Amino acid sequence: MAGETPLALNMLLGCIVLFMYIIVSAGLINFNNFLLQRFPHPWELTALHMTFCSLMSLVLYGIAPGLFPAMERVERQKGHLLKFVLPLGAFFAASIYMSNKAYLYCSVAFLQFMKES
Repeated sequence: MAGETPLALNMLLGCIVLFMYIIVSAGLINFNNFLLQRFPHPWELTALHMTFCSLMSLVLYGIAPGLFPAMERVERQKGHLLKFVLPLGAFFAASIYMSNKAYLYCSVAFLQFMKES
């Protein structure tokens, strides 16, 4: 039993992490709402998001390719990669667009409720 964390401490840590998740989530929803009330263009915002993330991933891969250990196998199968990754990227972009669009029509409380359920 030496070295084990007491159950009460684990429960307290779990509650703290859960509370922090809810606080950060609510802050992110409020910030997104603030942003989209002043820049009500979710399609352009999604395009900027996807472009920035793609470019930063390429820069990081160029600087430190060791952070991407699976890329060695993927580089030999580029057609296979595009067959599966391209549709996932398109669906992810559509998901981001629709969630950004929801900020224009729904209240922050409703969005928080939907995100946490």
